[in-house]
Amino acid sequence: MCFIDPNSTNTTEKPPKVSIGMPVYNGEPYIREALDSLLAQTFTDFELIISDNASTDNTESICREYAAKDPRIRYIRQAENRGALANFKFVLDQARGEYFMWAAHDDRWDSMFIELTSHTLDNDLNVGLAFSDFITKNLITGAIKSYSSCGFTTSKNKIIRYLFRLVHGCSNLIYGLFRREVLLNVPLYQFDYYDIYLTHWFELESGIKTVPLPLFTAGEKGTRIPYSVTNTKIDYNSFLKAEYELLKKHFKFPLYLIMQFAAWYVVRRNTNVLNKMISKGNVI
Repeated sequence: MCFIDPNSTNTTEKPPKVSIGMPVYNGEPYIREALDSLLAQTFTDFELIISDNASTDNTESICREYAAKDPRIRYIRQAENRGALANFKFVLDQARGEYFMWAAHDDRWDSMFIELTSHTLDNDLNVGLAFSDFITKNLITGAIKSYSSCGFTTSKNKIIRYLFRLVHGCSNLIYGLFRREVLLNVPLYQFDYYDIYLTHWFELESGIKTVPLPLFTAGEKGTRIPYSVTNTKIDYNSFLKAEYELLKKHFKFPLYLIMQFAAWYVVRRNTNVLNKMISKGNVI
């Protein structure tokens, strides 16, 4: 069960070009700035679907305040906390736009983010996911921690595209702008490295391009400590099972086994490093 604000269900007969889904739980400290940066986009033909996972702070009142001011916002409060994966899926299921993006309550977007990423999708039908360069910002001190690029390749060779993305892993791509009809074909799972699996899926099934401008700000609350989404330590086994099926679909024997070995090597190396940091309480 969920509770929908009757003042936030304003829709038009013509679906918006872009749907933004914001799953949130207890986002009070940062959600105002996130909403402000989304509502300040130069591209205005969008809907913003907020699914509040039964927050216990003032998230609800803040969201209702914004929804009352802007008819593009639909605020939905879940009766109980459904968990992160279900909330991510919920906003996607509610979306009506041709393009879709997830938005975290503690991230920020340059005013040109949607305009330029949607332009990328408009101009290349082979691209299913568009993103940009990004910065990481400490939300407590305001300090810029790093500037990063997810990069992209224009190769039509699936082997090259896969190996490129395997080497240039970029978890923030999950917050890019997707073709919704393509994204709906991706199984949504909850396991460690799922965000990486998603990027591999798009490299093989569609394509990825990034705008070479820092249009996205990934917020972090001070220092970031590695963590597992399912256990106390990061586990790559579920990732490898899903990866195996993906590779087997796109490559013949023995190539898919060679690619699987490459994936195992990369995630095993990364997992060993991250789990050591978890054991010692070190930050990234």
